[in-house]
Amino acid sequence: MRHRPTLAKLLVVLMVLQAHPLWADGLIRDGVGTISTGRGGTNMGYADNGAIILDNPAAMVNIDSKGLYEASVDTVITDLHYTDADPNNVHGAIRPLPLPELAYIVRSDDEDFAAGIGVFAPAGFGSDYQMNVPALGIPSERYMSIGALGKILPALSYRVTDKLSVGGTFGLALSYAQLNGPLTVQNGPFAGAPTLLDTQGTGVAPVGSLALQYLWTDDTTLGLCYTSESKFTLRGDATAEIFTPAPVFSTFNSKVNLVWPSSVAFGVKHDLCPHRRISADVIWYDWSQAFNELNMQFSSPSNLGLPPVIQNSLPLDWRDSVSLRLGYEFELDDLSIWRVGYVYHASPVPNSTLNPYLDGVLEHAFSIGYSRRYHGVLLNAAYQYSFGPDRHVGTSAIIGGDFDNSTFTAQAHWASLGITVPF
Repeated sequence: MRHRPTLAKLLVVLMVLQAHPLWADGLIRDGVGTISTGRGGTNMGYADNGAIILDNPAAMVNIDSKGLYEASVDTVITDLHYTDADPNNVHGAIRPLPLPELAYIVRSDDEDFAAGIGVFAPAGFGSDYQMNVPALGIPSERYMSIGALGKILPALSYRVTDKLSVGGTFGLALSYAQLNGPLTVQNGPFAGAPTLLDTQGTGVAPVGSLALQYLWTDDTTLGLCYTSESKFTLRGDATAEIFTPAPVFSTFNSKVNLVWPSSVAFGVKHDLCPHRRISADVIWYDWSQAFNELNMQFSSPSNLGLPPVIQNSLPLDWRDSVSLRLGYEFELDDLSIWRVGYVYHASPVPNSTLNPYLDGVLEHAFSIGYSRRYHGVLLNAAYQYSFGPDRHVGTSAIIGGDFDNSTFTAQAHWASLGITVPF
């Protein structure tokens, strides 16, 4: 069916280009922007790039210039592999996905205040497979999902003392999600019925953060930031063919409740000398509250033989996660800056609810970055490789047996190019 183009959907499409991403810490990216990504996503103790608006807005008053512009494009290429006993042994479709980052920061003349605005795409999920569905007698059916989180963040920062600065953001979060493929109804009068489902929705929610940065010594800077959850009701359209056992087809209005988690981040940057720096960030994500289950509601069916409202809740039972990010940066000369980094986080996804629609299985990431000064402008590049162990499902907690005895393997390659313009 034709989906209605809402303003929120169009904005999210501009940020994620409707492709099929794979993400990292759960579904959160291991670093946003070229500079941060190159040093393992560490950014809490820094004040040298536009992504501090997202990571630690208190750092804006500590930039070295009057202000800065920044733009970058991060492109991800994924490699997904799924097997089960049906039998399926398939690789996900590979489609490069460009993700933008835009930022602008300016300080007051007395350097006690700073303001900024940024556009970021920090999280999402996605997959795209062609698989056999024996329960429906279908030799090849598409299993596809897209989920994206974008943020438009105005930010303010204030220097409280020579050592302490505080800051925060308050803006709009935009989200889009689509699920297209076979899925067994989990509860209600149709529980256990196989279904071919295509549902999509968009939503807008307020989002904000509170942060501080503290210059502990001349060489050591500490950062702390709390980021609120983004709680959406995604409204859109759905089509469904429910096998009861005879197929029953209908269109619906749909609502999907999707929550992106809150987080608390702490980090430190230490200058070993004027040309070499090390950094470490620790970030806690509240997945257990955000991804306990995925609630879907379908109303106003075109088939009048169906109930006016059908509920379906997909169990997730994700655990909270802690991400450790490590970075090292050194200036080779007055023109060149090199960066390396490493990220570790245990996957928040239990084996019992792992499925091909939601990933979140990457655990490690290695990165390298480079910046070149050219007439006062920084030209930035970074590469990040993410991977995790093979994951195995015995008996799935998702009713229907669709994902029993399955294995999921994933890796991702990130390439980032950007420009930072101080003024």
